[in-house]
Amino acid sequence: MPPVVRTLDQVVRNLFEPILRGSGRRDWKVVNWDGEQGLSLVLERDGDIILVEFEERNDSKDCFVRTGRFNVNARLTFDRDRPLSERQRHLVEKVAEVVASREHRLPEGARPDAERRADLREITVERMLMPEGDGQYYLNPYAGCTIGCPFCYVVGRADLSRQLDGQPEIEWGRYVDVKINAAEVLAEEVKQHPPGIVRMSPILTDPYQPAESRYHITRQVLEVLAETDFIPVVLTRAPRILDDLDVLKRFPVAGVGFSIPTDDDAIRKLFEPGADPVDERFEALAKCHEAGLQTFGVVQPMLPMDADAMVARMAPYIRAVRIDRMHEMERNHPLYQKASLESAAGPDFFDRTERQLLEGFQTHGVPTHELDDLSDIMGP
Repeated sequence: MPPVVRTLDQVVRNLFEPILRGSGRRDWKVVNWDGEQGLSLVLERDGDIILVEFEERNDSKDCFVRTGRFNVNARLTFDRDRPLSERQRHLVEKVAEVVASREHRLPEGARPDAERRADLREITVERMLMPEGDGQYYLNPYAGCTIGCPFCYVVGRADLSRQLDGQPEIEWGRYVDVKINAAEVLAEEVKQHPPGIVRMSPILTDPYQPAESRYHITRQVLEVLAETDFIPVVLTRAPRILDDLDVLKRFPVAGVGFSIPTDDDAIRKLFEPGADPVDERFEALAKCHEAGLQTFGVVQPMLPMDADAMVARMAPYIRAVRIDRMHEMERNHPLYQKASLESAAGPDFFDRTERQLLEGFQTHGVPTHELDDLSDIMGP
């Protein structure tokens, strides 16, 4: 069967068209736009990079502003704790007004019925390298992830993207789009953009999910970047990344982050049944460190664990760590109920565990990091 030409970019480009056409004004510009993990715009104003995200409207959730179709959120990409200025807020409000005036153009009607419980599509795409501003980019070798962690906060956003692309509703973890022309597209893009740091993948997918053993899209992308001055940073849950150490070691600098939310594999089986065992992830992290890569850890969401053991196993092999709690607890609380672990679902658990982890990593000289701006981690 020939690959599918995905229509999603065309749909999102049409929605954002007046905003994209207005880019290049003296007081602001569009850095990037995307539709794969919900809809988003990256804008630059007053020297700051602003991320504007559009999710399916949900009046029970707080947001910056609402349109008829979307919850709209906005923050500074590389300084999320600093509030937007009045001028920046006004820009976001104007962007939301434009989207509100055009959202009636989005596809409507019933979604097609799913023919199968799982779906793997081979697709072609127009773009791969997504600018984030300040010399940083991201790219997704795949769309969707069959590791399928049930708590993943991209679930709703990814389904919105599938809906706009005319795809049936399928359970998260049971679909993946394989970008079979990824390397070809990227090879042209790296000629057009200045070198910088390239993250794989920020939200939508794991670059080393099971499909990679068949398609090798991530490896192909790395091989393209290895012929340039771009710096890759790969975030994964999968020890399968060790298959590509030979390519990663070709870069003067390359980064690898491992997501390990607990040191207890029994807990992992309850919350991440499709992911690799935590012992294998710790071992792979150590091997990446020993190979000379810039390594970091992600403990997100914090699941029940022995915090001291977690620090002891991770700290010797990382330059920095991101720590965060479980979000969207209303949706994810049944996971804790099913596992009889409701005591680990409240703020007391998260506050206590975060404090223990922070103290432990600080003792080992490992700083905590939001991982939005990776330039300091990838330095010498």
